[in-house]
Amino acid sequence: MTAPDGDERELVEGFGDDRPLLGERWRALSRRVRVTVVGSLCAVLLGALIGYVVATRPPPDPVAATSVRITAVEMPRRYTLDLGITLRVASAAPVTLTGTRQGYDGFLPTLPVSGAALLPGQARILHTRLNVYCQLPLPPQGTPLLFVTVRNARREGRAPVVPTAAQLAGIDHAVQQICRR
Repeated sequence: MTAPDGDERELVEGFGDDRPLLGERWRALSRRVRVTVVGSLCAVLLGALIGYVVATRPPPDPVAATSVRITAVEMPRRYTLDLGITLRVASAAPVTLTGTRQGYDGFLPTLPVSGAALLPGQARILHTRLNVYCQLPLPPQGTPLLFVTVRNARREGRAPVVPTAAQLAGIDHAVQQICRR
């Protein structure tokens, strides 16, 4: 900037030269205000970090999030070699049921389970039929009778269906009826 006509001096004026620097302004604040600003900034950053971690974490393992139990064992119909099993499938995370697989060689699932989505806290009742092979012994207690296949965005897995002692006794009774024929 130059001086007006007739003035031989050069005039240089900068805007904001009289304003204190950021560090000076920060030090000019009271201790209480500085602590409040730093605490608020830390809380916002921590909230953003927690939000990021929660939003990007993988879904739980589908088998670990699913529980399957037998609710009924149907006695065999006359002149058939199969028995009905009713299952209750519940999930703590979103999963999709994709079918059943045999867990023991003496039984073959003949009534497939159709694919269905399960939301967290939701349960679904499934009906399946098992063909019985009389030449093979019953599965030992504590082993899976069959598996329900479940999947989510993480992977696909097989949730075991393990009958209780009373259910295994009912299955044994049904198998004996079938094999006597």
